Amino acid sequence: MGCEICGRSNCTRIFHSLEEQSEFDRDNKTDEIKDRLRNIISRGVNRLRGEYVGDEYYVNLSDVVNVINDSN
Repeated sequence: MGCEICGRSNCTRIFHSLEEQSEFDRDNKTDEIKDRLRNIISRGVNRLRGEYVGDEYYVNLSDVVNVINDSN
């Protein structure tokens, strides 16, 4: 198994500076938060009622804005 920070097979986390380790942890935590928020917003938008016009499904923009604001 390779290093979780750089991916090299002959490396491990402890070979990296504390700053690199902290930055890696911070970036991964940020990605997790973004993914969770993206899922919350997607579920909210998917529940909105709208109407089909041709092949496209339209919802009210203010409803979408409310879903985004409520996800904070």
